[in-house]
Amino acid sequence: MERLNNDQIAQRILDANSDLKRYLNLAPSLNKPAPSQPKTTVGYFQRPISTTPFHRPLLRPLE
Repeated sequence: MERLNNDQIAQRILDANSDLKRYLNLAPSLNKPAPSQPKTTVGYFQRPISTTPFHRPLLRPLE
């Protein structure tokens, strides 16, 4: 097993990142499209959860 010092590790990480960037540039469909408009707070609200209580059946001990 090869032992690497911190500089070698950092260089390998930078190389891997540049390889990924190059790959993503070749496949633009993998890049997330920029949002056309920022969402307003209205877009984040959801329907309220029902406040109807959930009634569990009464459990009887086995005889």
